[in-house]
Amino acid sequence: MKTCIIFYSATGQTRVLATVAAGIVGADLVEVRDLAGYSKATMYLQGAPRARRGEKAAIEPAGIDVGAYDLVVVGTPVWAWSPTPAANAIVAALKNCEGKRAVAFATSGGMPGSTLEKLSADLEARGMTVAGTFHVSVKDLKKGEGPEELARVIRSASGA
Repeated sequence: MKTCIIFYSATGQTRVLATVAAGIVGADLVEVRDLAGYSKATMYLQGAPRARRGEKAAIEPAGIDVGAYDLVVVGTPVWAWSPTPAANAIVAALKNCEGKRAVAFATSGGMPGSTLEKLSADLEARGMTVAGTFHVSVKDLKKGEGPEELARVIRSASGA
């Protein structure tokens, strides 16, 4: 089953998780850039309220064709217990995603809140079937936990 991991990373933690998990399962990677270019301060002052409202960011790439993939994995940091504006934009930017299986994952400094539920609902609204979700705290990720567990969720979702 051909897999693509699409993610946004504000501080590098989500990138680490996505990159290592992709290496384990042999997935292609697409990193999305939020064109707002948040600093640490504006991430909290501007980005978090936008995330809480479910807003979408201007991202690069602006369109992501997943037609060649069987499984689409979408990852985000948690901002205000929600997916980031960039993650919301990833879901909107997906092309040829209807009927695909999906996995949603998140990284956070603490609890994920409703991030995975919101991200899953958005993926399902695009005609995808969410076959798994995963969250890891930055503390656990720094201890080396997370990539193997995410890889297990991806394998399970792909039927492997």
